[in-house]
Amino acid sequence: MVDNGSHRFSYTQFTAAPVALSPSEDASRRASRVVMRGGVSAGIGFVIRFGARLLFLLVAGRLFGATLFGAYSLAVAVVELAVTVGAVGTKRTLFQFLDDPAARQSRPSHVLLDAAILVSGASLAMAGAIMLSAWLLPAAWLPRSTARALLILAPTIGGQALLDLCSAATRWQHRMRYEVIGRSVVEPYVGLSVTLLVFWLGRRDDGLLAGYWAGTLAALAYVAWAARGAFGQFGLASYVVDRARLVRMWRGTAANTASDFLNALYGRIDLYLVGVLLGESSAGVYGIARQVRTPIRQVRQSFDGLLIPIVARTLTARGPIETAAALGSAARLILTMQLPVLIVLAAVGVPLLRGVGPGFEAGYWALVSLAAAETVQGAFGLGELIFVYRRPELGLWITALSTVLGCVAGLLLIPSWGISGAGASVLLSYVVRSWHRRQVLARTFDVRPPLLYHAGPLAAASVATVAAVVAASVAGSPLAPYAEATITGVVVFALGIAVWLRTTGARLAIHGFVTDGPPPDPEPPPDDDGQTA
Repeated sequence: MVDNGSHRFSYTQFTAAPVALSPSEDASRRASRVVMRGGVSAGIGFVIRFGARLLFLLVAGRLFGATLFGAYSLAVAVVELAVTVGAVGTKRTLFQFLDDPAARQSRPSHVLLDAAILVSGASLAMAGAIMLSAWLLPAAWLPRSTARALLILAPTIGGQALLDLCSAATRWQHRMRYEVIGRSVVEPYVGLSVTLLVFWLGRRDDGLLAGYWAGTLAALAYVAWAARGAFGQFGLASYVVDRARLVRMWRGTAANTASDFLNALYGRIDLYLVGVLLGESSAGVYGIARQVRTPIRQVRQSFDGLLIPIVARTLTARGPIETAAALGSAARLILTMQLPVLIVLAAVGVPLLRGVGPGFEAGYWALVSLAAAETVQGAFGLGELIFVYRRPELGLWITALSTVLGCVAGLLLIPSWGISGAGASVLLSYVVRSWHRRQVLARTFDVRPPLLYHAGPLAAASVATVAAVVAASVAGSPLAPYAEATITGVVVFALGIAVWLRTTGARLAIHGFVTDGPPPDPEPPPDDDGQTA
């Protein structure tokens, strides 16, 4: 037990179920239902989106090859890094400005329009800087195919940043389906269709680039239309730019923008190093491995859409200690959902990569390391949301140190181990970052989650992994190891979780969050054609 003034923090905040439904507990349950409903809705969207991603990987690997895909992957990684600056942190901090009592004197849509002006200006500046660099840098520093891809894709920075902003605006009112359909249906499937069309027209070098443009513009048009409806028109006739608000937004998002940039750099520096040290072809193989590990990341992202605004409100209502306890319950559920995906990827990674195209199976160990790293960050990275709203400079420093560690580890491991060394460097830096984050939370906010809180899912996953390896080693046919390992691993993990829950009395439900008012009516999940069911 830790005493922190009027707050007390103990193991029971993470484990004990509420006995009576007091008003605060009832509000907590309502908030938890909002998070879970949003998570399910986003999760369905991610499944649909991953289907498009698998098709895209097959198209990219077989029609375009490792070298062209490597140039495309490097260019997209630069564009997505620049989007974090172009969005000026509004993807997460827009909620603060919309909920600010001073902002309520004007229409919420006008706050959104001010943010859009700020985002557009920052995005144009980033696009110009990247295009100028791609034009001037010599081929020895930037291969011509990658430079060409950057020149073509750089203007999409504005589209992607505005897409993030409009998606955040719809989430402010707990309307998840618009972002789900825009990001998971419109963007990937329009992009894939245009990629195939351009390739069919004989423009092989432009197929991937045209698809990225088309997906971005189509998704932006849809989500901007959705935001307009969610806010009840934008009120353009009465809109006047609020310069004072623009200044407050710029100043208020500076630390979080820097943190977002470093987070994005941290998540992509391994790909940059592979491109620089090993070339575009190796970057293509490594880029495929990065794409295949996406389902683990999407488990966490399924919850982020509504966790982020609800964390902001919970911090205001209950403070960092109780918010950390609520985040702990979400982290354990996310971890439990991520681990079976990790087991499956480890079991079927080789045939999956081989199916993309010849030679891509060389990325297997990189895939396993990246998937494990994403599991660590997905579950244990939730604590960073406290830094976002209370001490953003702390999150910035943690990310900066982790980026340096990842870069140094990559420079040491990639020359000797190739792309497998790149994956190992990411896993190492994520584990160290998780430990560092825990220490800072303890020192700054007196938040000390029990060390054994996640022991059940981790122990079940360890046993399941051993069982999957044994099943693969005793299988009789070439394809049997993958099928039997997958089934055995998932079944053993599920049994392990069931035994742990029954013997310890633990629970996987999210609890402890608060939200304003009752939850909105459930949104129907999207069908495969993007229409609501």
